[in-house]
Amino acid sequence: MTLRQLGNSDLLVSPVGLGLWPIAGITSIVDSAADSVSTVQAALDAGINFFDTAYSYGYEGQSDAILRQALQGRRQQAVLASKVGMHWNAGRERVLDATRATILKHTEQILQRLGTDYLDVMYLHAPDGTTPIEESAAAVSEVLKRGWARYAAVSNVTLSQAQAFHAVCPVIAIQPYFNMLQQSAVTELRTFCHQQNIALVCYWVLMKGLLAGHLSRDHQFDPRDRRLNYDIFRGESWQRNQDLVDQLRRIAGQVGSSVSQLVIAWTLAQPDITVALCGAKRPAQIIDNAGAMKLTLPPETLAEINACIAQRGPVS
Repeated sequence: MTLRQLGNSDLLVSPVGLGLWPIAGITSIVDSAADSVSTVQAALDAGINFFDTAYSYGYEGQSDAILRQALQGRRQQAVLASKVGMHWNAGRERVLDATRATILKHTEQILQRLGTDYLDVMYLHAPDGTTPIEESAAAVSEVLKRGWARYAAVSNVTLSQAQAFHAVCPVIAIQPYFNMLQQSAVTELRTFCHQQNIALVCYWVLMKGLLAGHLSRDHQFDPRDRRLNYDIFRGESWQRNQDLVDQLRRIAGQVGSSVSQLVIAWTLAQPDITVALCGAKRPAQIIDNAGAMKLTLPPETLAEINACIAQRGPVS
């Protein structure tokens, strides 16, 4: 497994990163904190060194608490990235706040939660629709000047927003969603990132487990599972997605991989994508995902996968 340079920084990261959103327990059910700690440690042991968290990953910072416990004595082995500018109010409703005061407050609290002096990468989680993005960029730049983070990044932005942010606070990475069914966000950003040597660090690669191949067509979701809020997990869309997964199972069998490994390897083969962020709640899941870093798909397999994706068509 070869580490990849993150944009124009001196950070070398694993092509597969561990996204800690599932461990937060907000949209999916977490078995236990012990399983979550073991998952982070298993990721490190499997060669994953890039960990992606956020101030809002958990109503009370659960993902940071898990990460702190799991990385005790191993902080220097990890490249830590976090995101600021999003939190939950008393009613557990999501609030976007990309003001300077909130960005600085969130950063200080993240460092306290993680028990570390600095982060390797700090993202603006998302524009808030009110604060000019240039002001948010200036606040993230201040985070760097204070030594709280080494490099800046931005997530969930359009091309014009990315350009405006980068002009004020140069970034080494942009984090959009991307998967076989949802590619438009990366398509818009790809040329700009290539020209500026900015890494594309993608989330939703396995689309909340849909593309991992473990959910059968007749899977019964726990009523508390908030994935049911997404159309892709219901009705006709669910059936069409399962048709695609059936094809991926067939191709995975041909190359001797799991479905997850096939999907991740396909993602990492896409132009200008540096890192595929994969969520996991149990050690076996992240160990399987890490195996994708050793899988190189031949051109004919990539073409066959692309044909299957085209047959399914994009989803919104």
